[in-house]
Amino acid sequence: MKQIYWENLIKNIIILILLVPSYLSIQNFIQSSGIDQTSAGSLLVAVSILAVTACFGNFAFTYEKVDHKDTGSRILAHITTGLLMLLIGISLEMTAILAVVLIGNFHVFNLSLVILYLASVLYDFWDLKRSNI
Repeated sequence: MKQIYWENLIKNIIILILLVPSYLSIQNFIQSSGIDQTSAGSLLVAVSILAVTACFGNFAFTYEKVDHKDTGSRILAHITTGLLMLLIGISLEMTAILAVVLIGNFHVFNLSLVILYLASVLYDFWDLKRSNI
């Protein structure tokens, strides 16, 4: 059953690979749009709603209820958690970029966003480990 651990690792690597170009794309869009602070604040509220929803879904999911012997169940679980983690990552990227518009480049804030994403990844692995496969 170590295969599921490798599948999970590959899923998380794919998500990181997708997050790099998405950050650059979001950054270019926001910078070129000339967004003002009021609009950035409003957009940050919408992004926060997305992040909270994705976090709720991600933390509500558990690998304990997945039939680990069934490839289809494992793939569906990885797709579900992968999409939620991708949405968390994109939301955190948008938050970081919008924060630059609102308050400037605040490295401690950016570090806290990275730590939050890292915690989501670690939770994903921990949840898989506790499922006793």
